[in-house]
Amino acid sequence: MTDYVKLLNSPYFSIGSFLFFQQLGKYLNLEEHLLFFRLFYLSAQVSIIGLNYYLIYKIKQKNDQTILKYVEPASQNWDGTEISDQLINITVKDYDVNEVNKSIKQSAIGILMIAFLHFKMGYIQPLLVQSILGFKTFLLTKEARIHIWGSPASGDLRRPFRIDAPFGMVNEKKQPRTDKGAIKKAEKALKAA
Repeated sequence: MTDYVKLLNSPYFSIGSFLFFQQLGKYLNLEEHLLFFRLFYLSAQVSIIGLNYYLIYKIKQKNDQTILKYVEPASQNWDGTEISDQLINITVKDYDVNEVNKSIKQSAIGILMIAFLHFKMGYIQPLLVQSILGFKTFLLTKEARIHIWGSPASGDLRRPFRIDAPFGMVNEKKQPRTDKGAIKKAEKALKAA
């Protein structure tokens, strides 16, 4: 399964499939079947959100109470103030549920963006593209690979999950740290505060 995951998670595959569905949309008479595409998009998004809640159910059913300790790197607030490194103590179950909840929020933002593109700008093709690619995105999330596909939580599925970005352009300083030195430093800062 690992080879398929690398291929399907590749940014090149995402761009290629996006372009394919865009071209497919040009050959189909989208205006004529507008109600169908709206219903297809709506049912796909409801299904994806339902699958996310099913994933939360599976995570809670496993009830993994293993403690996960890591340092969340410093970040900037929207107003420019910086938040220092934070020590996180959380169970694996709670960590996975939080990650799935992040996916649900991202889906909601995506739905709002597609609704804007469709109703305000008049685009129909994003309805087709996101109806299909939404399932790909869900089925290849790290949580789905662990809890639905049964992949072991090692390698790129090791918690805390590394931040993924297109073409691997994420600064190493922004990745969560699990080394003992970083954890001790964060504990000392916490005690001093």
